[in-house]
Amino acid sequence: MSKKLTLTILSGVAASGLGALSLPAQVEAADHISIHHMNFEEYGDKVKAGDNLLSIEKNFGLDWTLTAELGYDTVSGASPAWGPTTPVSGNQDLLNRAKKTQLAQGQTTEVIRAGYDPYRDAYAVQAYELEDTRYSSSANLTYRDKKRDEWSLGLNYSQEEDYESMGINGQVLIYADSRKNRSYTIGGSLLLDKTLAFEEYENFGNTQEWQDIFNSDIELGLSQIFTANFYATFTLFSGYKSGYLSNHYLTVLREIDIDDDGVIADDEVFLGQDTRPDKRLSGGINIQTFYSFSSSVVIRPRYKYFTDDWGVTSHQVGGKLSIELLDWLTLTPGYFWYSQTAADFFVDPDSADPSFAATGYATSDLRLGDFDANAYELGVSVKATKRLRLNALAAYYDRSNGYESQWWVVGATYEF
Repeated sequence: MSKKLTLTILSGVAASGLGALSLPAQVEAADHISIHHMNFEEYGDKVKAGDNLLSIEKNFGLDWTLTAELGYDTVSGASPAWGPTTPVSGNQDLLNRAKKTQLAQGQTTEVIRAGYDPYRDAYAVQAYELEDTRYSSSANLTYRDKKRDEWSLGLNYSQEEDYESMGINGQVLIYADSRKNRSYTIGGSLLLDKTLAFEEYENFGNTQEWQDIFNSDIELGLSQIFTANFYATFTLFSGYKSGYLSNHYLTVLREIDIDDDGVIADDEVFLGQDTRPDKRLSGGINIQTFYSFSSSVVIRPRYKYFTDDWGVTSHQVGGKLSIELLDWLTLTPGYFWYSQTAADFFVDPDSADPSFAATGYATSDLRLGDFDANAYELGVSVKATKRLRLNALAAYYDRSNGYESQWWVVGATYEF
């Protein structure tokens, strides 16, 4: 499984800005250690994933804070992709299919995948089994100067069978004056990743080679306390990616005129690799507000706008409500609505003609399609003892294109 396992599986949620994995907000100023487990499941017996995270935060005096995290993720189940359904009748049929696939590869610069079906209508989106694990680690060091401005620097690394990632990030927070009612932030990150991608069809199959991915992000933020009850943050963000940005586990259908007669016959449709541009520039704005109705009730509305040069534009609006029912019990229900336009090179696999031309960008990934989505969540935080806090969250997510998933998180934080 590619693309950082759980983070990719949840990209329909996380990358869309729904943020439904967050637990009830707690300000943890003291040294503490936390452990959390997330269980994720797609409806329709598809992907299942488990995410385990251990984190620790240690303060050294008033000026230095060190945080570190270790993660272990697992994924199993089945991932949908185009594939053939016509059974191979024998060795000669198998050889004929391989020859036609090779002919198709010779007439396009795009990657043609093994799995040719001689009947275009016999291709179908099928579930292909997957299983993988991911190990991750990160560390962040924060320094506070005499004005209490903050300077942070972090490193991260993750590895799985066909994907590796290493990165660096930093952030500076500067207060406008001594009253600290306003602050400015500037942050950025760099990721140097590589993924094991399929190469062009040759000798009855597709070999795999490592491909590089460069990922950079920058954020500019403004935080303002308006009243004793009202606080807001405004963030402008931009991202740039380059390298191998396709999803090599997904396939598309390509029409290739292998006999050059100007007509696409029933047996001239082939499996192709999901193919996306090798650059992506994106940006947007995120607005988060906090309003206290009382000492025990806080509402957190949020709006996020995103756009990129692939043709994707999205809006997300929603919020969470923190309700302190007792000194030791807090509930946090939340709801987010999300709407997205499709990428310029997306074709719905359920459309009347889901095929693409012999060359050009092509994807049938529903996460790059046109859809609306809803996310519902309920978080619970229990202060079990003076030093121990227990957290839990349950969430449900659905999209207008038929996709559904659910997940839950449980964890504990201990101050020391």
